[in-house]
Amino acid sequence: MRVVTWQAIETLSIDEVAAPECGPSDVVVSVGACGICGSDVHSYTEGAWIAPSVPMGHEYAGTVIAAGSRVSGVSVGDRVAVNPAAPCGSCPRCTEGRHNLCSAGSGHSGGFGDQVVVRDAVAGQHLFVLPADFPLEEAAFLEPLSVAVRAVEHAEPPLDEPIVVFGLGTIGQCVVQVLLARGARDVIVVDTSPRRLAAALAAGAHEGLNPADCDVRASLFASRGTTASPYQPSSGAVGSVFECSGASPVLPLAFSLARAAAPISAIALAAHPLSLPVDDLVQKELRLLGSFAYTARDCQEAFDLLVSRRVDVRPLISHRFALADVREAFEAQRDPATSIKVVVSP
Repeated sequence: MRVVTWQAIETLSIDEVAAPECGPSDVVVSVGACGICGSDVHSYTEGAWIAPSVPMGHEYAGTVIAAGSRVSGVSVGDRVAVNPAAPCGSCPRCTEGRHNLCSAGSGHSGGFGDQVVVRDAVAGQHLFVLPADFPLEEAAFLEPLSVAVRAVEHAEPPLDEPIVVFGLGTIGQCVVQVLLARGARDVIVVDTSPRRLAAALAAGAHEGLNPADCDVRASLFASRGTTASPYQPSSGAVGSVFECSGASPVLPLAFSLARAAAPISAIALAAHPLSLPVDDLVQKELRLLGSFAYTARDCQEAFDLLVSRRVDVRPLISHRFALADVREAFEAQRDPATSIKVVVSP
């Protein structure tokens, strides 16, 4: 069988390897679709979070072709969405229920390949059985949608106040839809890509702003008003902010736009160290929250949102490639002007 491995910056290899063996607690999935994640692009272009010969791909779905004797709730022939995270369950963070911060976990990568073995597979945690007619390329969104669910759940944004989402790649798009599914009344989206702005607006976002065309701060001060707090006589009136871009100017701008005590969720990883206006953070008592990955509970909510189509990911698929063309797929994904989500199918 084939699997895509990282070899060096902008260098991927399609390798022939032995098909995985299925242990008594394992499930082997024949991959039907795998999305390219933003972290995959960082690995491809910068060598981040990866080493030579490591298999790539963690946003995938497929069909069960083997299931061990101890596995229950999943059978050969089932079509499944996969949670690739595998926390240890016993470290300090796992015992707190923060499985996304596990210090000793592993994962089920290799989604850019023909087959993946999911070790110690548990239905409803690692594998989610799909309705018979649900497309695998949509099911491959389970992982990024789980990231978005985690971010929204963690931030607890006030849904009746303005919410700004910066960055409209897959995660930002999913955050927008999770917010709308939860009843957010005023979601403002910000991106430099007209295509990505159009997708978020079509999904229900209430306003889109392009920093290349307008002063975002001035525009939101004018349309959503201003607030005052101790030593902060002029701030925006935004109730919460989700930072999904990784662009260095965004968090300082978010601090200015947010009203006192607002939650600011930082989801995107940054390529360079950032300088932040600490006085804004302190004097407005902002809640700056990192949000990383997801738990099995977040995956369950994401799965429910997917299969009910309360979150509709179909318009987010901008490109489709065969596994043999994986390099072209990565080149397409790295272009934000033309891509949202690139899906690779063996």
